Amino acid sequence: MNTIQKIMNILMNPNAELINIISIPCTLIEIIIYVNMCLVLLNIKTDRKHKYLCICFIFFISMIFKLFISAPYNIICNTLIFVLAFLLFFKTSILGGFIGFAIPFMLTALLEMISSQIYTLIFNKPYAEASSLPIYHLAFLAIVYLCLFIMLQFFKYFKVNISLFTNLHKKDYISILGTVILGFITVFLQLYITAFYNNILPHAIILLSIVCLISYFFVSIFNIVKTKQLEVANRDINNLQLYNNTLKIMYDNIRAFKHDFHNIMNGIGRICNS
Repeated sequence: MNTIQKIMNILMNPNAELINIISIPCTLIEIIIYVNMCLVLLNIKTDRKHKYLCICFIFFISMIFKLFISAPYNIICNTLIFVLAFLLFFKTSILGGFIGFAIPFMLTALLEMISSQIYTLIFNKPYAEASSLPIYHLAFLAIVYLCLFIMLQFFKYFKVNISLFTNLHKKDYISILGTVILGFITVFLQLYITAFYNNILPHAIILLSIVCLISYFFVSIFNIVKTKQLEVANRDINNLQLYNNTLKIMYDNIRAFKHDFHNIMNGIGRICNS
């Protein structure tokens, strides 16, 4: 009991050194999720060896940056290293690497903002104060990484990747781009308003707002994926129709050639017999 009590005292009191130690395995978990999500989004097929080498490379360099470079500059350096790693191990383009990193990074920022609002409601204290306690910091990271893992499985299940959004018609491109931009603007404005009126609004209203934000993102992503899948299916059907028409034309040409060839052979046969 004394050991458990000592552990709880350590976890329940502010401890910057312990939080720094906890951040090491948490950084590795985050890198693993980021790499896997980028591989799905960029539709990259690779083996475990290259994937593990990429994860170890990013983790090792990010730990060095964390020791010698302060925030937020280390985030910029980590972004460049992440893109460089994908260039080296998976031969992606620079633009593809940046887009692949930007999507999970923005999702992480969004989840952290939502989770911080929930923390403020539950513990009735600023998030910065609660996150200085190791046990709350661990719980916060666990929630964020669990949500990222769920979204990773969502992307895998629906085969969401950047290639789905290439070769779009102008109308569909504008529609999808407008949905994404308006979605992010709505989310950030809603989070700002919620934070501004945090001490005025009832907790039920704030929780309902957060639930609606999460639901909106899942529904929006689902609709975007379905829209693109329908367009791809429609394009495939059109290609099959063109292919079918081509086969019909070839078949008619072959029949005509067969008929002409048969007549020629009959003519040659009659000439030979005469």
